[in-house]
Amino acid sequence: MRLRLAIAGLLCAALTVGVDAVPRPAGLGTVAGQVLGSNGKAVAGARITLQAAEGRRLQTTDTNSQGRFWFASLPEGQYNVRASYEGRVSEWRPNVWVATGEQTDVVLHLRPKK
Repeated sequence: MRLRLAIAGLLCAALTVGVDAVPRPAGLGTVAGQVLGSNGKAVAGARITLQAAEGRRLQTTDTNSQGRFWFASLPEGQYNVRASYEGRVSEWRPNVWVATGEQTDVVLHLRPKK
C-alpha cells in the first residue's frame, strides 16, 4: 500500500512539472467581446474587423449565436476593432491594448440604419 502511494505521489509530481514545462507562446493575448444592436440585444453573424493600430488589416471573424467574438494569439500591442452587420456599423474602438497572456474585452454597438 505504501509503495502504491509513493508511486502515485511521484507520478502526480512528474505530471505537475510536465504541465509547467509546456512552452506557452510568448507575447500573445486575446481580444474578445460582444456586438449589440441599437435595441441592446446581441447580434449573431456580425462581421468583426481587427486592425493593428497603425492600420494594417489583420483579421476578420463573425459573431456566434450570442453575438460574441474572439481573436486569439495576437502579439502584444494596440489594435482597432469594428463591427458591421446588414449595412449598419459600430464605432471604431481605437487603441485596444492586448497584453501578454491576457484577454481584453470590448462591447461594440451597431448604429441604427438612417
